Amino acid sequence: CVELLDGKGRRYHGRIKQADAHAAVIEIDQIGEADPPKHQVRLLQALPKGKAMDLVLRMASEIGVSAVQPVYTSQSEVKIPDERLAGKVEKWRATTIEACKQCGLAYLPEIHAPVALNDWLGGNAACEDEFRIVASLESGAGLLLDAVSKSPLPQRITLAVGPEGDFSGEEYNALRSNGFIPVRLGGNVLRAETATAYILSVIDQVSASSG
Repeated sequence: CVELLDGKGRRYHGRIKQADAHAAVIEIDQIGEADPPKHQVRLLQALPKGKAMDLVLRMASEIGVSAVQPVYTSQSEVKIPDERLAGKVEKWRATTIEACKQCGLAYLPEIHAPVALNDWLGGNAACEDEFRIVASLESGAGLLLDAVSKSPLPQRITLAVGPEGDFSGEEYNALRSNGFIPVRLGGNVLRAETATAYILSVIDQVSASSG
Protein backbone atom coordinates (compact mmCIF):
# COMPACT_ATOMS: atom_id res chain seq x y z
CA CYS A 1 0.00 0.00 0.00
CA VAL A 2 1.13 3.56 -0.69
CA GLU A 3 -0.04 7.00 0.37
CA LEU A 4 0.05 9.97 -1.99
CA LEU A 5 -0.21 13.63 -0.98
CA ASP A 6 -1.28 16.51 -3.21
CA GLY A 7 0.00 19.26 -0.92
CA LYS A 8 -3.50 20.74 -0.62
CA GLY A 9 -4.87 18.50 2.13
CA ARG A 10 -5.87 15.36 0.24
CA ARG A 11 -4.41 11.93 1.03
CA TYR A 12 -4.73 9.17 -1.55
CA HIS A 13 -4.37 5.56 -0.42
CA GLY A 14 -3.82 2.87 -3.00
CA ARG A 15 -1.69 0.09 -4.44
CA ILE A 16 1.02 -0.01 -7.07
CA LYS A 17 -0.28 -1.66 -10.23
CA GLN A 18 2.72 -1.01 -12.44
CA ALA A 19 6.12 0.61 -11.96
CA ASP A 20 9.36 1.12 -13.81
CA ALA A 21 12.38 3.39 -13.56
CA HIS A 22 10.41 6.39 -14.85
CA ALA A 23 6.89 6.19 -13.42
CA ALA A 24 4.37 4.21 -11.41
CA VAL A 25 0.66 3.55 -11.86
CA ILE A 26 -1.31 3.65 -8.61
CA GLU A 27 -4.80 2.23 -8.15
CA ILE A 28 -6.54 4.51 -5.65
CA ASP A 29 -8.70 2.77 -3.04
CA GLN A 30 -9.50 5.66 -0.73
CA ILE A 31 -9.29 9.46 -0.64
CA GLY A 32 -9.06 11.32 2.65
CA GLU A 33 -9.10 15.02 3.54
CA ALA A 34 -6.81 16.36 6.27
CA ASP A 35 -8.01 19.15 8.52
CA PRO A 36 -6.54 22.52 7.52
CA PRO A 37 -4.07 24.16 9.92
CA LYS A 38 -5.68 26.11 12.74
CA HIS A 39 -3.46 29.09 11.95
CA GLN A 40 -2.02 30.32 8.67
CA VAL A 41 1.59 31.07 9.60
CA ARG A 42 3.67 33.11 7.16
CA LEU A 43 7.43 33.32 7.63
CA LEU A 44 9.19 36.49 6.50
CA GLN A 45 12.76 35.21 6.35
CA ALA A 46 15.82 37.34 5.64
CA LEU A 47 18.04 35.27 3.37
CA PRO A 48 20.81 33.60 5.39
CA LYS A 49 24.27 32.68 4.15
CA GLY A 50 25.33 29.35 2.68
CA LYS A 51 22.96 26.40 2.84
CA ALA A 52 21.11 27.67 5.91
CA MET A 53 18.01 28.49 3.85
CA ASP A 54 17.55 24.81 3.01
CA LEU A 55 17.61 24.01 6.73
CA VAL A 56 15.16 26.82 7.45
CA LEU A 57 12.76 25.48 4.82
CA ARG A 58 12.96 21.92 6.10
CA MET A 59 12.31 22.94 9.69
CA ALA A 60 9.58 25.40 8.76
CA SER A 61 7.82 22.77 6.65
CA GLU A 62 7.99 20.16 9.40
CA ILE A 63 6.65 22.54 12.05
CA GLY A 64 3.80 23.57 9.76
CA VAL A 65 4.38 26.99 8.22
CA SER A 66 1.90 27.94 5.49
CA ALA A 67 4.11 30.25 3.40
CA VAL A 68 7.70 31.47 3.27
CA GLN A 69 8.64 34.88 1.90
CA PRO A 70 12.43 35.33 1.61
CA VAL A 71 13.51 38.97 1.82
CA TYR A 72 16.64 40.96 1.10
CA THR A 73 17.73 43.27 3.91
CA SER A 74 20.31 46.02 4.20
CA GLN A 75 22.66 43.95 6.36
CA SER A 76 22.27 40.65 4.54
CA GLU A 77 25.21 39.43 2.47
CA VAL A 78 23.07 37.22 0.22
CA LYS A 79 21.98 38.47 -3.19
CA ILE A 80 20.70 36.05 -5.84
CA PRO A 81 21.31 37.10 -9.48
CA ASP A 82 18.15 37.39 -11.56
CA GLU A 83 19.27 34.66 -13.94
CA ARG A 84 19.53 32.17 -11.05
CA LEU A 85 16.37 33.18 -9.23
CA ALA A 86 13.87 30.82 -10.87
CA GLY A 87 16.15 27.82 -10.39
CA LYS A 88 16.79 28.72 -6.77
CA VAL A 89 13.08 29.01 -5.97
CA GLU A 90 12.39 25.64 -7.61
CA LYS A 91 15.17 24.09 -5.52
CA TRP A 92 13.59 25.54 -2.37
CA ARG A 93 10.22 24.13 -3.37
CA ALA A 94 11.79 20.71 -3.89
CA THR A 95 13.24 20.95 -0.37
CA THR A 96 9.81 21.64 1.13
CA ILE A 97 8.27 18.78 -0.87
CA GLU A 98 10.86 16.35 0.48
CA ALA A 99 10.27 17.58 4.04
CA CYS A 100 6.50 17.15 3.69
CA LYS A 101 6.90 13.68 2.19
CA GLN A 102 9.24 12.60 4.97
CA CYS A 103 6.85 13.78 7.69
CA GLY A 104 3.62 12.84 5.91
CA LEU A 105 2.34 16.43 5.93
CA ALA A 106 -0.77 17.07 3.87
CA TYR A 107 -0.25 20.78 3.25
CA LEU A 108 2.71 22.08 1.25
CA PRO A 109 4.03 25.55 2.16
CA GLU A 110 3.94 28.21 -0.53
CA ILE A 111 7.44 29.45 -1.41
CA HIS A 112 7.75 32.94 -2.88
CA ALA A 113 10.63 34.52 -4.78
CA PRO A 114 12.81 36.88 -2.70
CA VAL A 115 11.97 40.59 -2.61
CA ALA A 116 13.39 43.58 -0.75
CA LEU A 117 11.98 43.89 2.76
CA ASN A 118 10.77 47.45 2.18
CA ASP A 119 9.04 46.42 -1.06
CA TRP A 120 7.20 43.63 0.76
CA LEU A 121 6.16 45.93 3.58
CA GLY A 122 4.93 48.48 1.06
CA GLY A 123 2.64 45.94 -0.58
CA ASN A 124 1.41 44.04 2.49
CA ALA A 125 -0.34 46.26 5.00
CA ALA A 126 -1.29 44.71 8.34
CA CYS A 127 -4.84 43.37 8.65
CA GLU A 128 -7.06 43.54 11.72
CA ASP A 129 -7.22 39.76 11.95
CA GLU A 130 -3.44 39.28 11.67
CA PHE A 131 -0.78 38.95 14.38
CA ARG A 132 2.72 40.14 13.45
CA ILE A 133 5.93 39.69 15.43
CA VAL A 134 9.61 40.15 14.63
CA ALA A 135 12.52 38.41 16.39
CA SER A 136 14.45 41.35 17.81
CA LEU A 137 17.85 42.02 19.35
CA GLU A 138 16.82 45.54 20.32
CA SER A 139 16.83 46.55 23.97
CA GLY A 140 13.34 46.78 25.38
CA ALA A 141 11.85 43.98 23.28
CA GLY A 142 9.45 41.84 25.30
CA LEU A 143 9.59 38.08 25.62
CA LEU A 144 8.08 36.04 22.80
CA LEU A 145 5.96 33.91 25.13
CA ASP A 146 4.47 36.98 26.80
CA ALA A 147 3.49 38.43 23.42
CA VAL A 148 1.74 35.30 22.18
CA SER A 149 0.02 34.39 25.46
CA LYS A 150 -1.83 37.64 26.17
CA SER A 151 -4.83 36.82 23.99
CA PRO A 152 -6.02 34.11 21.58
CA LEU A 153 -4.00 34.13 18.38
CA PRO A 154 -5.87 35.19 15.24
CA GLN A 155 -5.95 32.84 12.29
CA ARG A 156 -3.29 34.74 10.35
CA ILE A 157 0.21 35.07 11.84
CA THR A 158 3.29 36.61 10.23
CA LEU A 159 6.74 36.07 11.75
CA ALA A 160 9.82 38.05 10.69
CA VAL A 161 13.37 36.77 11.26
CA GLY A 162 16.41 38.86 10.32
CA PRO A 163 19.81 37.97 8.83
CA GLU A 164 23.03 37.18 10.67
CA GLY A 165 23.74 40.92 10.86
CA ASP A 166 20.23 41.59 12.23
CA PHE A 167 17.73 44.09 10.87
CA SER A 168 18.93 47.68 10.74
CA GLY A 169 17.38 50.37 12.93
CA GLU A 170 15.52 51.75 9.93
CA GLU A 171 14.15 48.29 9.13
CA TYR A 172 12.98 47.78 12.70
CA ASN A 173 11.17 51.12 12.49
CA ALA A 174 9.55 50.09 9.20
CA LEU A 175 8.50 46.74 10.67
CA ARG A 176 6.96 48.39 13.74
CA SER A 177 5.15 50.88 11.51
CA ASN A 178 3.65 47.89 9.68
CA GLY A 179 2.29 46.23 12.81
CA PHE A 180 5.20 43.98 13.85
CA ILE A 181 5.74 43.59 17.59
CA PRO A 182 9.45 43.18 18.53
CA VAL A 183 10.10 40.12 20.71
CA ARG A 184 13.26 38.57 22.07
CA LEU A 185 13.93 34.84 21.93
CA GLY A 186 15.29 33.97 25.37
CA GLY A 187 18.58 35.28 26.69
CA ASN A 188 21.00 34.21 23.94
CA VAL A 189 21.80 35.57 20.49
CA LEU A 190 20.72 32.86 18.04
CA ARG A 191 21.77 32.02 14.51
CA ALA A 192 19.15 32.91 11.90
CA GLU A 193 18.07 29.31 11.33
CA THR A 194 17.92 28.61 15.08
CA ALA A 195 15.83 31.74 15.65
CA THR A 196 13.38 30.61 12.98
CA ALA A 197 12.97 27.15 14.51
CA TYR A 198 12.59 28.71 17.97
CA ILE A 199 9.88 31.20 17.07
CA LEU A 200 7.93 28.74 14.92
CA SER A 201 8.05 26.10 17.66
CA VAL A 202 6.69 28.46 20.30
CA ILE A 203 3.88 29.62 18.01
CA ASP A 204 3.04 26.00 17.16
CA GLN A 205 2.94 25.03 20.85
CA VAL A 206 0.74 27.97 21.79
CA SER A 207 -1.56 27.19 18.87
CA ALA A 208 -1.83 23.53 19.88
CA SER A 209 -2.52 24.36 23.54
CA SER A 210 -5.27 26.84 22.68
CA GLY A 211 -7.62 24.02 21.81
